[in-house]
Amino acid sequence: MTDKVFDNNQVSIAGEVVGDFEFSHDVFGEGFYVLDVSVSRLSNSNDIIPIMISERLIDVKQDLKGKFVDISGQFRSYNRHEDNKNRLVLSVFAREIKVCEEDIEGVRPNFIFLDGFVCKQPVYRKTPLGREIADILLAVNRPYGKSDYIPCI
Repeated sequence: MTDKVFDNNQVSIAGEVVGDFEFSHDVFGEGFYVLDVSVSRLSNSNDIIPIMISERLIDVKQDLKGKFVDISGQFRSYNRHEDNKNRLVLSVFAREIKVCEEDIEGVRPNFIFLDGFVCKQPVYRKTPLGREIADILLAVNRPYGKSDYIPCI
Protein backbone atom coordinates (compact mmCIF):
# COMPACT_ATOMS: atom_id res chain seq x y z
CA MET A 1 0.00 0.00 0.00
CA THR A 2 2.80 2.39 0.86
CA ASP A 3 4.25 2.18 -2.67
CA LYS A 4 0.88 3.14 -4.18
CA VAL A 5 0.61 6.15 -1.87
CA PHE A 6 4.04 7.42 -2.90
CA ASP A 7 3.27 6.76 -6.58
CA ASN A 8 0.17 9.00 -6.60
CA ASN A 9 2.00 12.17 -5.53
CA GLN A 10 5.46 12.88 -6.92
CA VAL A 11 7.30 16.18 -7.24
CA SER A 12 10.74 16.93 -8.56
CA ILE A 13 11.92 20.55 -8.68
CA ALA A 14 15.15 22.47 -9.03
CA GLY A 15 15.69 26.07 -8.10
CA GLU A 16 17.55 28.72 -6.15
CA VAL A 17 17.18 29.08 -2.38
CA VAL A 18 15.85 32.58 -1.58
CA GLY A 19 15.28 32.39 2.17
CA ASP A 20 16.54 30.97 5.43
CA PHE A 21 15.30 27.87 7.22
CA GLU A 22 12.26 28.81 9.35
CA PHE A 23 11.03 26.47 12.08
CA SER A 24 7.55 25.14 11.31
CA HIS A 25 6.68 22.40 13.78
CA ASP A 26 7.89 19.39 15.74
CA VAL A 27 6.65 15.79 15.43
CA PHE A 28 7.89 13.26 18.01
CA GLY A 29 11.11 15.22 18.54
CA GLU A 30 11.81 15.71 14.83
CA GLY A 31 11.91 19.36 13.76
CA PHE A 32 10.47 20.48 10.44
CA TYR A 33 11.52 23.67 8.70
CA VAL A 34 10.31 25.66 5.69
CA LEU A 35 12.78 26.81 3.04
CA ASP A 36 11.70 29.06 0.14
CA VAL A 37 12.98 28.11 -3.31
CA SER A 38 12.60 30.17 -6.49
CA VAL A 39 11.61 27.90 -9.38
CA SER A 40 11.52 29.08 -13.00
CA ARG A 41 8.48 28.62 -15.23
CA LEU A 42 8.64 28.05 -18.98
CA SER A 43 7.43 31.66 -19.32
CA ASN A 44 10.66 32.81 -17.61
CA SER A 45 8.78 34.08 -14.56
CA ASN A 46 9.49 32.51 -11.15
CA ASP A 47 7.39 30.94 -8.42
CA ILE A 48 8.47 30.89 -4.78
CA ILE A 49 7.80 27.34 -3.57
CA PRO A 50 7.87 26.63 0.17
CA ILE A 51 9.72 23.39 0.92
CA MET A 52 8.89 21.51 4.14
CA ILE A 53 12.03 19.69 5.21
CA SER A 54 13.07 17.57 8.16
CA GLU A 55 16.15 18.50 10.15
CA ARG A 56 17.21 14.87 9.59
CA LEU A 57 17.65 15.44 5.85
CA ILE A 58 19.93 18.48 6.00
CA ASP A 59 21.75 20.74 8.46
CA VAL A 60 19.19 23.51 8.99
CA LYS A 61 21.79 25.82 10.55
CA GLN A 62 23.67 26.29 7.26
CA ASP A 63 23.03 29.25 4.99
CA LEU A 64 21.89 28.06 1.56
CA LYS A 65 20.74 31.45 0.22
CA GLY A 66 21.80 31.80 -3.42
CA LYS A 67 22.62 28.11 -3.80
CA PHE A 68 20.78 25.77 -6.15
CA VAL A 69 18.92 22.73 -4.87
CA ASP A 70 17.40 19.65 -6.46
CA ILE A 71 14.40 18.35 -4.47
CA SER A 72 12.23 15.23 -4.72
CA GLY A 73 9.15 14.74 -2.60
CA GLN A 74 5.40 15.19 -2.48
CA PHE A 75 3.00 18.11 -2.78
CA ARG A 76 1.18 18.62 0.53
CA SER A 77 -1.59 20.82 1.90
CA TYR A 78 -2.95 21.68 5.32
CA ASN A 79 -5.34 24.20 6.80
CA ARG A 80 -3.83 26.90 9.00
CA HIS A 81 -6.30 28.53 11.37
CA GLU A 82 -5.71 32.28 11.67
CA ASP A 83 -8.10 35.03 12.74
CA ASN A 84 -11.19 32.76 12.73
CA LYS A 85 -10.42 31.72 9.15
CA ASN A 86 -8.91 28.66 7.52
CA ARG A 87 -6.10 29.26 5.05
CA LEU A 88 -4.94 26.49 2.72
CA VAL A 89 -1.15 26.23 2.89
CA LEU A 90 0.65 24.41 0.07
CA SER A 91 4.23 23.16 0.13
CA VAL A 92 6.55 20.48 -1.19
CA PHE A 93 7.37 17.88 1.46
CA ALA A 94 11.00 16.99 0.74
CA ARG A 95 12.07 13.36 0.79
CA GLU A 96 15.45 14.07 -0.82
CA ILE A 97 17.45 17.26 -1.28
CA LYS A 98 20.75 17.83 -3.05
CA VAL A 99 22.69 21.08 -2.94
CA CYS A 100 24.20 21.77 -6.38
CA GLU A 101 27.15 23.92 -7.32
CA GLU A 102 25.44 25.41 -10.37
CA ASP A 103 21.98 26.12 -11.77
CA ILE A 104 20.45 22.85 -13.00
CA GLU A 105 16.95 24.21 -13.67
CA GLY A 106 17.46 24.21 -17.44
CA VAL A 107 19.09 20.78 -17.42
CA ARG A 108 16.31 18.98 -15.54
CA PRO A 109 12.75 20.26 -15.93
CA ASN A 110 10.42 20.51 -12.96
CA PHE A 111 7.91 17.70 -12.68
CA ILE A 112 4.73 17.01 -10.72
CA PHE A 113 2.46 13.96 -10.91
CA LEU A 114 -0.79 13.87 -8.94
CA ASP A 115 -3.30 11.00 -9.06
CA GLY A 116 -6.44 11.77 -7.12
CA PHE A 117 -10.11 12.64 -7.17
CA VAL A 118 -11.79 15.79 -8.43
CA CYS A 119 -13.69 16.88 -5.31
CA LYS A 120 -15.43 20.05 -6.55
CA GLN A 121 -17.14 20.96 -9.76
CA PRO A 122 -14.43 22.32 -12.13
CA VAL A 123 -14.76 26.01 -12.94
CA TYR A 124 -14.23 26.84 -16.59
CA ARG A 125 -13.03 30.35 -17.45
CA LYS A 126 -11.16 32.40 -20.01
CA THR A 127 -8.09 34.48 -19.18
CA PRO A 128 -7.92 38.16 -20.25
CA LEU A 129 -5.82 37.00 -23.22
CA GLY A 130 -8.52 34.52 -24.27
CA ARG A 131 -6.88 31.31 -23.05
CA GLU A 132 -9.37 28.65 -21.89
CA ILE A 133 -8.59 27.08 -18.51
CA ALA A 134 -10.34 25.24 -15.69
CA ASP A 135 -9.86 25.46 -11.92
CA ILE A 136 -9.95 22.03 -10.28
CA LEU A 137 -9.62 20.94 -6.63
CA LEU A 138 -7.89 17.56 -6.48
CA ALA A 139 -7.92 15.26 -3.43
CA VAL A 140 -4.78 13.09 -3.32
CA ASN A 141 -4.81 10.31 -0.70
CA ARG A 142 -2.06 9.71 1.84
CA PRO A 143 -1.64 6.86 4.33
CA TYR A 144 -3.70 6.69 7.53
CA GLY A 145 -6.84 8.16 5.96
CA LYS A 146 -5.36 11.58 5.24
CA SER A 147 -5.67 13.50 1.98
CA ASP A 148 -4.08 16.55 0.45
CA TYR A 149 -6.42 19.01 -1.29
CA ILE A 150 -4.54 20.66 -4.13
CA PRO A 151 -5.97 23.41 -6.32
CA CYS A 152 -4.92 22.94 -9.96
CA ILE A 153 -5.36 25.05 -13.08
